[in-house]
Amino acid sequence: MANRTKMTAFVLTLSLTTLMIAACERQSERFEQATPEPGGGITASPTVAITPMTTPTTGATTSPSANLSPFDQEFMMDAARGGMMEVQLGNLAEQKASSNEVKKFGQRIAADHSKTGQMLQQLASNLNVTLPQELKPEQQQQVSQLQNLSGKAFDRDFISVMLKDHGKDIAEYERAATQATNAELKHYASQVLPILREHMKLARNLASKLGVKPASAPSQ
Repeated sequence: MANRTKMTAFVLTLSLTTLMIAACERQSERFEQATPEPGGGITASPTVAITPMTTPTTGATTSPSANLSPFDQEFMMDAARGGMMEVQLGNLAEQKASSNEVKKFGQRIAADHSKTGQMLQQLASNLNVTLPQELKPEQQQQVSQLQNLSGKAFDRDFISVMLKDHGKDIAEYERAATQATNAELKHYASQVLPILREHMKLARNLASKLGVKPASAPSQ
């Protein structure tokens, strides 16, 4: 009876030992499968760790000029041509005027409109707009007419043209400063307006001295 009990205990012990060994082997296999091979590491998501963030292409492929209204674009064309004509006329006055005051006024006109022209060109570059490089035929004709004058006749006609042109320019710039759809263009127009108004003030003062009737220009 005692021998039978010992045999039973031995068999149970042996069976338990076998089960424990088998369990350990299965655990070891699972561990080996879960452990990455040397140098393998964890694969990173290519959209997060590898692929750089890209900027949406909408802004890069759309021309900024497409955001300008027809009025904005027309104003920029007219402002460019008007500025070029003022520079040419200002240079003519510096060369041909008989009055020193008119000569100095011509210098001021050429210098100021050269600066505002550079501002407009920079704005056009930012907006991907190509500005005209030549005057309209009627503008070129006006320059040619003044080129054929000299002395006091030139002085009077030059001031008369300045009154007319600046009256027209002021009205256009005032409209652009309030109605342009592009914020940069509005800012440009607002910056140039005080310069144009100062030119008009100086032109009226000279017109009074030269006997040129201000009625020939739009009232401001």
